[in-house]
Amino acid sequence: MTLTGQPVRHFELKENALTTFQNSTGKDIYLRDTIVQGFGCKVTAKDTKSFYVEVWVNGRSRRKTFGRFPAKTITEARKEAKKLIGEFADNRDSVADAKAIKAASKTLEEVLADYLSDRPNLKPRTVKDYSYVVLTEAFDTWCDRCITTITKNMVKRRHKELSVNSPARANNAMRVLRALYNYAIAEYELENGTPLVTLNPTIKLTATKTWNKLERRNSYIANDQLKAWFEAANSLTGVRVNNNAEVVRDYLVFCLLTGFRATEAAQMTWARVNFAERTFRATDTKNKSDQLLPMSDWLEEILKRRLKGSSPDATHVFPSPSTGGGISQDQRGWCKKITEASGIEFMQHDLRRTFITIAESLDIPHYALKRLVNHKSDKADVTEGYLQISAERLRKPMQAISDHIKRCAELDTPETVTELKPKRC
Repeated sequence: MTLTGQPVRHFELKENALTTFQNSTGKDIYLRDTIVQGFGCKVTAKDTKSFYVEVWVNGRSRRKTFGRFPAKTITEARKEAKKLIGEFADNRDSVADAKAIKAASKTLEEVLADYLSDRPNLKPRTVKDYSYVVLTEAFDTWCDRCITTITKNMVKRRHKELSVNSPARANNAMRVLRALYNYAIAEYELENGTPLVTLNPTIKLTATKTWNKLERRNSYIANDQLKAWFEAANSLTGVRVNNNAEVVRDYLVFCLLTGFRATEAAQMTWARVNFAERTFRATDTKNKSDQLLPMSDWLEEILKRRLKGSSPDATHVFPSPSTGGGISQDQRGWCKKITEASGIEFMQHDLRRTFITIAESLDIPHYALKRLVNHKSDKADVTEGYLQISAERLRKPMQAISDHIKRCAELDTPETVTELKPKRC
């Protein structure tokens, strides 16, 4: 009889017999005790003698080594073996549990790595933000801490410290931490399903109502501000190579005329633009569904101008002069230049808010408006679940929005948009 390919011998383990026993086989020998079933002693080719227990648990053979002879006597080993076998019998697999407990002792940085590894479909921006929050912005001094040593009071204090600089970023940091702990609670558990991480310390913020109350931004560019905004946008002069100011100008106008989120517009490629059908498509959107939209006359003019000014091997509609890919979604510097020139305070996302506000003022039907801005469907709305709104159905609303913006900006035709002559670098 063999055990895992090694010789097995059965007899009652005794001190004298085990002391004098020598292994001359050149292989490990397993001496199985006839007094306590599942208990034994492994003797290596070098005559190292280690006690073990081996039993079947949930259809699998499990073995655990727990001491050496003669440092541990047979009597002591037999007593400990009974305890371990009892734990196995209770379906508490101590080998697997030891591995799980080791997993639960992971540091915050290791939990972050596990979390990101288990979610390969996260957007790159989300991965970047989670990594930045944990490793740099909020929890850099906690990275080497075991997650079970981070307390509720520590979380509350750190949230208060972070809130001094930015209440919004402080809340974001704690949402990231909450997600990592929820993951750890679900992922790290014993063989019987008992969680090894049982507390999410961010509950302190909810229990004490100390989450920062943030006012939702409601700013947008009003109708009577559009003329000044466009004049400032058209006055941008390039300070970088490849007419970067012109690319940024067209990018921001594109965001305004489509209501696209910053990332969706920045990553628009020529492969998603169809001049024959006068449509363009956003992929990898926030709600994970593609968005096919029609071109208004103005949008078609902008896209054709961008195509004419692009290099033959360009892939992105709004290229970056430095990376060769799409333009950066963060154009706060250029937005500041427009604000300084026009006196109109705005942020990039205000362009989307302006688009939606104008669309609503034109009495565009509710379902068409939701389709235009790619908002998620309401699961409780049975009618919306049946509706299929094509890009052609949206052409008239899209054209109406562009025409309205053009009138307010006093731009009679797309050709009146000023062609920029950037300064040389």
